[in-house]
Amino acid sequence: MKAVDKVYKIIKDNYADEWTDTMEIAKKAELSRSVISIYLSQLYKEGKLTKKSGRPVLWKLAQNNAPFANLIGYSGSLKEVVKKCEESIVYPPNGFPLIITGPSGVGKSFLAKNIYNEAKKLGAISEDAKFITLNAADYANNPELLSSVLFGYKKDAFTGANENTLGLIDRADNGYFFLDEIHRLPKESQEKLFSLLDSGKFYPLGENDVPHKVNVRFVFATTEKLDNFLLKTFMRRVPLHVSLPSFKDRPLTERLSLIFNAFKNESIRVDRKFLVSNKIIEKVSKNSEPGNVGAMENDVKLLCASAYTQHPEDKEIHIGDDKDKNYVIVDKDFDVNNYSPIEEHEYGLLSDVYDSLLKLIDTDNDIQSQKLLLMKFLKNIKSLKDESLINSIAYKMKAGFKNTLKKKYGIGLKLDDTTIDQIAFGISLYYFIDDYEFDTSELISRFESLYPRTMYIYKQFLSTINTDEKFINMSIMWLLLIFNGKLKEIESIKYTGIILAHGDSTATSIQSVVNNLCGNYIFEAFDMPIDVSIHQINSYVQNYIQNQKDHDHKGIFVLFDMGSLTQMFSEIKKYSDSELLVINNVTTATALDIGIRIQRNDSFKGITKAANKFGNASGTQYYEGLSDSTNIVVSCMSGVGLSEEINRMMLESLSNTFKIITMDYKDLKQTLENHEQKFFNKTKFVVTTTDIDTNLNIDIINIYDIMEESGYHRFEDLLISSGEQKPNIANLMDKMLKFFTIEGIKDRLQFLNPDVVIDEVQLITRKYQEYYDISLDGKTKLNLYMHLSLMIERMLINSRKPDTSSVAFESDKEREFYSVSKTIFKGIELKYNFKVSDYEISLMYQLLHSYI
Repeated sequence: MKAVDKVYKIIKDNYADEWTDTMEIAKKAELSRSVISIYLSQLYKEGKLTKKSGRPVLWKLAQNNAPFANLIGYSGSLKEVVKKCEESIVYPPNGFPLIITGPSGVGKSFLAKNIYNEAKKLGAISEDAKFITLNAADYANNPELLSSVLFGYKKDAFTGANENTLGLIDRADNGYFFLDEIHRLPKESQEKLFSLLDSGKFYPLGENDVPHKVNVRFVFATTEKLDNFLLKTFMRRVPLHVSLPSFKDRPLTERLSLIFNAFKNESIRVDRKFLVSNKIIEKVSKNSEPGNVGAMENDVKLLCASAYTQHPEDKEIHIGDDKDKNYVIVDKDFDVNNYSPIEEHEYGLLSDVYDSLLKLIDTDNDIQSQKLLLMKFLKNIKSLKDESLINSIAYKMKAGFKNTLKKKYGIGLKLDDTTIDQIAFGISLYYFIDDYEFDTSELISRFESLYPRTMYIYKQFLSTINTDEKFINMSIMWLLLIFNGKLKEIESIKYTGIILAHGDSTATSIQSVVNNLCGNYIFEAFDMPIDVSIHQINSYVQNYIQNQKDHDHKGIFVLFDMGSLTQMFSEIKKYSDSELLVINNVTTATALDIGIRIQRNDSFKGITKAANKFGNASGTQYYEGLSDSTNIVVSCMSGVGLSEEINRMMLESLSNTFKIITMDYKDLKQTLENHEQKFFNKTKFVVTTTDIDTNLNIDIINIYDIMEESGYHRFEDLLISSGEQKPNIANLMDKMLKFFTIEGIKDRLQFLNPDVVIDEVQLITRKYQEYYDISLDGKTKLNLYMHLSLMIERMLINSRKPDTSSVAFESDKEREFYSVSKTIFKGIELKYNFKVSDYEISLMYQLLHSYI
């Protein structure tokens, strides 16, 4: 395979339907730019590639095989025309008759010939099939002669009919017959024609017995309105109708292509290159005189003839001022279909204004300065104004303002016609540079950061003009001209609001009412099919939130008409970390209430609190899991009462940086079994009175284990990791020990008040710890508290009995303990008027000797 063929294959395999530049192809081919340029030029000359001038030069596979590819505008303004022409060719068994309308000189006969050629290419007719034409206007004053020319005649049918003669329709058998100016056809001939269209048979003049049978495909054309001249019975037999636009109504790109095609034909005729001044091109493109394409082609002929006459020997002939350096070279190889009307100068202006706008956004917050920059640019590039295209865009813009921005999003714009035309002109530039490498991603990113909500509705608005992504991206900068006075107001909304409802317009009707009453874009709405799944509903919300590009919103409000509240909430929370309120059974009243609060910028919690007033009919959910805040769960098997007491002690002792939730033990078990890990994402740990088995990764600590040293340290670590301070934890432990001591002794004390005596025993225990500089674990303290409480009551009961016990304290350690204990107990001895026996002190020693 030759190197040039390899390059062609690379382009075909990688860039079949898209433009690409020389460097990109060079990288793929692993060749230098200079070498690849030679191959590209060769492929271009061979007609295998087409190119577009600009910075950089762009290349694409030539579309010679595309239907009607040699018809200028086949993929543009004539796209629908081409589609119907194809239908007229391929519909079985013999296609459809077609009628072409349009002003004189727009190319009706040229289109008819293209239909014939395309039919041969598609195999609908044979290669030797004929294309017969007739202009009915040539016989306007002699209808009988027209009829004989069309249908033929039999010998002696009229004076001078010396032999049987076939008509044009016979000659067109198995081919195409093009009848131009059909409005000049007499009614009798129209009747004959529609009979032929019905049966495929007709009678020549003078023949009444033997009809002629033919298989002819018809194309008709007229410059007049069809209903004024043609029989309705005839029109019913011509189902396809296409209308060709006048030259001035064609897009500028197509007008330029037609102009350059005319210059190219003259270049071929005289075998010269023409250097056509841009001023000449502009003048010809704006010619709106009658005559259309034909008149334009005559103008071009005269221009070429005049220039040739003055310089017949020159190989390159200037058309226009030969000192003008802004010109286009047209020769026999000029690609008329892919000429870009925007030249380096205009492209440079566009690049400059883009760069300047980016700098201005960074340095000057004044929107008016940015607006003036764009207005000045449009003034400097007015040579590209295409009134037809601007009018078309302006018409669509006005519809978009009314039906999208105002009706749907509540944004009313007061733009006069001059401003709208100015913006339409800016938007129209896309059609001149859509295939250039013009990257607007940085500006889009900047606008999405500054104006996320405005950018969203602007893109919705632009899609009503053209859904092409390149068009939308290229039109982003004109946002400043459209929303100049509305940006601050639109961006003042800091929440994301969504309405979802089943039916064709339920959601959008509510949205329209709320947004318009609020006068701002509060809600987006989605009308959903009746059988939509929760997964599909979720995709609506997910796509919308991702398209919002607003990462600073305070929260999301989703209002829907029916379904599972919890399931909806959980689905949305999978991909959003924002605060979320979901409201079921949406009505216009509830949506308006929420909308007004969103507009007022109320707090999220304030709005959620207000939402609860809608009653049981409208369920609400604004948090996922056990709680909407960091929490600790307390659940005791002995009942909620014990849980509530532990809760009370925690609230009194700790800093309350988290929520304490008390639950029935049975409810806790079911909750652990029926929910996934994420349900407990904000739960730090669970405190219970018994061990619980679960597959979830959640800390569960037994309250009685806390009394052991290891259990206390674990409990302490869990609280510290939750933001708690050690002194508060120690205070909680004291309260818990006091509580459990009271619970343990209150049924065993006969005289003493357990709530009073516990303070005494805590003081005694604290004095032992302070003297010996020891720290007792909870279990030891609990045992000590219970022992001391019961001891005090024993001493009180036996205070009148003599102490006969005799205990020997032999070691120095024992004697020291005895002396210390007598000092510590002195306070309760005086208070209760008894003496603590040596035996009781020896029992205390047994409890504490391992610590001292």
